[in-house]
Amino acid sequence: MFELFLFINPLGLSCYQLEKRIRLLAEELQLEISVNYIPLVTMEAMKADMVKRNWNFNTSINLANYHNASVSAQSFYYAVQIAYGKKKARSFLFKLQESLSDGQRSYSPALAEELMESLNIKPKKISSTLKDACLKDVIAQDQQLARKFQITALPSTVIFDDQIDDSGLLLDGELSDDDLLQIFQNSADSCLEPLMQLTENAPLYYHYPVSHLHLL
Repeated sequence: MFELFLFINPLGLSCYQLEKRIRLLAEELQLEISVNYIPLVTMEAMKADMVKRNWNFNTSINLANYHNASVSAQSFYYAVQIAYGKKKARSFLFKLQESLSDGQRSYSPALAEELMESLNIKPKKISSTLKDACLKDVIAQDQQLARKFQITALPSTVIFDDQIDDSGLLLDGELSDDDLLQIFQNSADSCLEPLMQLTENAPLYYHYPVSHLHLL
């Protein structure tokens, strides 16, 4: 089974497209894939997404609005995760990104609540969770994980294969179907060459012939 950590802009179009691509490929190849979403809010990711959507980020108001929306979406995601579990939180965030993907709708807390209700998530319960002190702790833990994996771009994907002990790789940016197919098929065929080990207790990281690879 593969375990994926997707470090994403919670409102990012590229992130949504990558998540959708992984879902479809996993279904097509009948792969067992456990996916963990780690939504991060960074200035670079926000600006890149605004450019991709042809939005103007050259005014402080637009960028401030995007930042506020991103923080709100991130908080809702973690509140749902605390109250209902990771699977429900992933479904919520994916539906939120999907609803924003065509540019016909804008983010608002009301939209988030509408989507939560469609998933049988009670907004009142989430509102209460948003005030819980543990929310900041959960966000901080995932931010620490991002630092551990040396995440510098969004989206970034960290992939582990439980058939290969202590193995993993980090790929940043948008990945094509060919990229993902090559990774999953190579891993299944055990065509891996260890490159380096950073410290005595660090996991081994493997090279795949794709341009997005970074050694951790």
